[in-house]
Amino acid sequence: MRRRFYELAAAGPAPIASEALRHIAELYRIEDDIRGQTAEARHAERRERSRPLLAEFEPWLREKLGLISQKTKLAEAIRYTLSRWEGLARFIDDGRIEIDSNVVERSIRPIGKRCAKAPFPKSSLWLGRLLVGAPAPITPSHNG
Repeated sequence: MRRRFYELAAAGPAPIASEALRHIAELYRIEDDIRGQTAEARHAERRERSRPLLAEFEPWLREKLGLISQKTKLAEAIRYTLSRWEGLARFIDDGRIEIDSNVVERSIRPIGKRCAKAPFPKSSLWLGRLLVGAPAPITPSHNG
């Protein structure tokens, strides 16, 4: 969600995208404050501090979407965010869940780097075989 607004704001003057980033930054500030606390404490803080911000952000997005051309990248970014709202807001109700998937993405990045060195780096079959330790598929290029 954040990336789409960031790309728009970085490309030039984009007041709505910049404002969306400010809303998102407020949520991340709260996450910084509660990092390292128990799941119960994070849940309580999120209910108290983050839930009201999300309750303001969603109607704000819908309002802005109604004001802009539906063919713009900004409209696309807003629709993307709204279409995933339930999943994006899930962290509020569970202190064990992170606000984003960055931790998971960083943890699997080394696997992706190994796959990039594979004979067929974009093959999901190759990734699956790598993860379960199965031998590499036989291909004409491996037959010599």
